[in-house]
Amino acid sequence: MEKSAPDNASAKPKRRPFDASQGAPEQGRTRHKRPRRLSRKLPDKLIVPQEAELFHVYPDQAGMRLDQFLKMRLHWRSRTKVQELIETREVTSVGIRLDCSYRTKLGEEIRLPLPPPPEAAYRIAEIPLEILYEDDLLIILNKPPHLVVHPAGRHRYDTLINALHLRYRDLHDPKMDIIPRLAHRIDRETSGVLIAYKMRRHDRHSPLVFERTKVVKEYLTIAEGVVEQDSAVIDLPIGRQPDTPHDQAQVTVHPGGQASRTGYQVLERFRDFSLLQCRLFTGRMHQIRVHLQAIGHPVVCDKRYGRRAELRRSDLGPLAPGEEDRVLLDRQALHAWRIRFNHPVTGSPMAIEAPLPPDMQRLLEALRAK
Repeated sequence: MEKSAPDNASAKPKRRPFDASQGAPEQGRTRHKRPRRLSRKLPDKLIVPQEAELFHVYPDQAGMRLDQFLKMRLHWRSRTKVQELIETREVTSVGIRLDCSYRTKLGEEIRLPLPPPPEAAYRIAEIPLEILYEDDLLIILNKPPHLVVHPAGRHRYDTLINALHLRYRDLHDPKMDIIPRLAHRIDRETSGVLIAYKMRRHDRHSPLVFERTKVVKEYLTIAEGVVEQDSAVIDLPIGRQPDTPHDQAQVTVHPGGQASRTGYQVLERFRDFSLLQCRLFTGRMHQIRVHLQAIGHPVVCDKRYGRRAELRRSDLGPLAPGEEDRVLLDRQALHAWRIRFNHPVTGSPMAIEAPLPPDMQRLLEALRAK
């Protein structure tokens, strides 16, 4: 049973210790809350393709023009695109088709039909889930390369979080229902350790998984050229490159950027490449990739910051008689190798490693052979 609120409304609530089975403690808020909608056991839209999107009209939205209302809810679309949606799709309320000038009413639901789902929506069960560690709070996975971790853009169903929802959600039994959330993210082409945590249906806030503990993230990467220093720390500010479209997310080293530090150690040197172990001291977007580019040794096959899109056997030297040329690597050679932290509940030290994926292992064997 949850404790009732103190009689003195002005009394500052005491902070309760975190309990993994109960989720994060409720935090006091002073701002106005919109009323919670009653659960209707709707299917998880990350698992089951939806025919339409439903938008509830709250008090501060009543009386708005329909195109203004949908523009606010679909903030990534322009108003012109929203008006096109209204004209081309049957946007309705209680079965009546609406036009752009319609005025919303308090409490009603606006129904926006969605286009047919892509083929990927029916292949969620095929997304691989390699679990390295699991307990009542954490799920630690080895993410394969070429897998998006969270729905974005055209990737609506073929992501890691879709597969996690398919595995852990149970909409028929609230006691067994687990809602997985990502504690951090890594790039689509990057492989390796990724941490998710478990929430329960009654939780109102995400648990403070790494709020009170230091997390050490270490990567393995194959860089272009021979890195001369055995080890060093790259201390260069990075930030978004000016005049770059938002969807390209191009960042670069420049004085006005955020403070960023990456440590590296050379593990092996080859004729034209180096195997590095990198450690993040800060967590900026594309940090390792940008820092290695800045010192003249970009990540191999980094399509955005590197020198080539793929590496073939012939790039390493002449082929042997009868040997066929082949692609050794077609994605950035970056692997989230190990993560170290103290467990957020038990306090026990943990070190989780993800084995090097086959494509990077294959490239290393070819480099060693030459």
